Amino acid sequence: MMKEKITGYSGSYIKNMFRIISIASAIICIAVIITAILGYTNTKESLINKAKSQDIVFIVKSMSAKIDSRISRAIETSYIFARDPLNIEWVKGEEQDKEYGEIIQNKMDSIANSYDYNNFFTAVIKSKHYYRANSKKNDNGENYIVLQEDNPEDKWFWSVLKSKKTIDFNIGYDSVTKNTFLFVNTIMGSVDNPVGITGVGMNINEITKEFKEFKVGKESNLWIIDDKGIIQLSDNVEDIGKKYSEFVPESVVNNIENNSTDAKQEVKVSQYSKENNKIVDYSYCKLSSGDWTLFYEIPRTESISLLNSLRNNTIINVILVLAFFMILFYFISKKIANPYEQAILMNKELENKVNIRTQELRESNQRINDSIEYAKRLQESILPSKEELKKLFMENFVIWKPKDTVGGDFFWLREIEDVLVFVVGDCTGHGVPGAFMTMTVNAILHNIVNTINKEDPSMILQELHIQLRQALNKNSNPSSVDDGLDIAIFSIKKKASIIYAGANIELYIKREGEVKVFKPQTRGIGYRDIELKENLKNEIIQIQEGDIFIVTTDGFIHQNGGERKYPFGKKRLCNMIKECEFKDFESIKSKFENTMEVYKGNEEQRDDITVLGFKMK
Repeated sequence: MMKEKITGYSGSYIKNMFRIISIASAIICIAVIITAILGYTNTKESLINKAKSQDIVFIVKSMSAKIDSRISRAIETSYIFARDPLNIEWVKGEEQDKEYGEIIQNKMDSIANSYDYNNFFTAVIKSKHYYRANSKKNDNGENYIVLQEDNPEDKWFWSVLKSKKTIDFNIGYDSVTKNTFLFVNTIMGSVDNPVGITGVGMNINEITKEFKEFKVGKESNLWIIDDKGIIQLSDNVEDIGKKYSEFVPESVVNNIENNSTDAKQEVKVSQYSKENNKIVDYSYCKLSSGDWTLFYEIPRTESISLLNSLRNNTIINVILVLAFFMILFYFISKKIANPYEQAILMNKELENKVNIRTQELRESNQRINDSIEYAKRLQESILPSKEELKKLFMENFVIWKPKDTVGGDFFWLREIEDVLVFVVGDCTGHGVPGAFMTMTVNAILHNIVNTINKEDPSMILQELHIQLRQALNKNSNPSSVDDGLDIAIFSIKKKASIIYAGANIELYIKREGEVKVFKPQTRGIGYRDIELKENLKNEIIQIQEGDIFIVTTDGFIHQNGGERKYPFGKKRLCNMIKECEFKDFESIKSKFENTMEVYKGNEEQRDDITVLGFKMK
């Protein structure tokens, strides 16, 4: 009788268990399916909205900014060259002055090489002579060609004159380089009485490569269209020269023409349907550098192509989730009465949560490291390259060793006309804060040297002190951070003499076996409690053959090491420079690095270290 009761109770328990499992499974099935459908629908709408409001807008904005940057720089370069009094005087003098002609040719060569222009030219109205940068003299000893009106390649010349525009654009083929270029043409003189045309040619192939990098999808189109509706630039060469109305409906053309405004880089987004009812999203904006329009279109099926994968994954996930919950409910029903099993489950759950949290922390740390690595690449991109240093200096070596991945030390170089401005700086702190300071100082230096003064280091020093304090809001906000920097500034004109002014960074010169030290004018700049003297003086150093110049930030001389763990010091540095045999600059660099490594021993690096040595051509 008891056995029957137990058996009946067991059967009833099993039936109730399976009834509970069935009902719970049905509820979960419905909830999971509804959740999957809603998730898929919401994701689809989000992808469509993102594609229309962000992705294609980003592509158009990024590409227009890149094109505008290229064209604006070309416009500025050709405009400055066209307004140069020396150039105009030479052209008006019918190119008779050979010395002026050589100077102008050298200018053109320098501009083309410095700014990496594929083509830089000057065309004279009266003689029809066409001079281009880096050209070689022909058999007659001339470095120009004569433009001819019946030559199809030369029609641009007369077209620019007829346009009566100070700056005009055209796409043209250059038979010398056998490439097609986007030309920026600038009138020399007035548009009513021009004396010549100067300009820049940018290789179409390089621009179309960038188009391909920005495009998304096989059937998308990215064009630059002129004010007549002609496709001037495209990654598909066959499209160039055609009207874009051949590819898009008339309604799209009318929409662009009716909604065009004078606002530059204002991106507009819309859509249209093809004959097969496929929706195409498009976006466009007017370039700030001219009357051209950047147009981008992409079929919606391509912009949200991952939906197919999402749908399949959703179905698979739903099936897996349902199966998982059914097994889970059965497992819980069988084991819920067992406290030991419950304890094991709770322990495993806690362990799983710990693992998940550990993984999250690992991923977070990886993201931080990735961000810092990216910041390092950004900081390194603003430093002069080996090629730039090699071009300007006879010999040189650089030791740039931040304490952390990024740092507050930097060196900076600008060559403007015949003046070379060279800077070595040590900003407050190291790591990410120091790196941010270097970016700020770089931007201010660029503004000062290009717009205010490039030949007087003491004036640059004073102006940098003022602008840095303003940028960090020290004058009006006493609670702002009190950051600054040590810096050495050099202005080198015609490479005959060096003008030096420094703030807490010395200049060392090894000359005829002796070491001469030039002291800085002040103990730092940018700090709240430092007021620079108005009569800062420059050190004017006449360059002698064999002179070796060395500049180092305080990270080198303040590094602890040796038996007593004392700083390396300026005296030891001077002795090392004096005793060092300067066979070649690689050996000098190795000497500095090995000496510091041996002296430092097991001590941690205290600060960012930068050492630069150079010899002038």
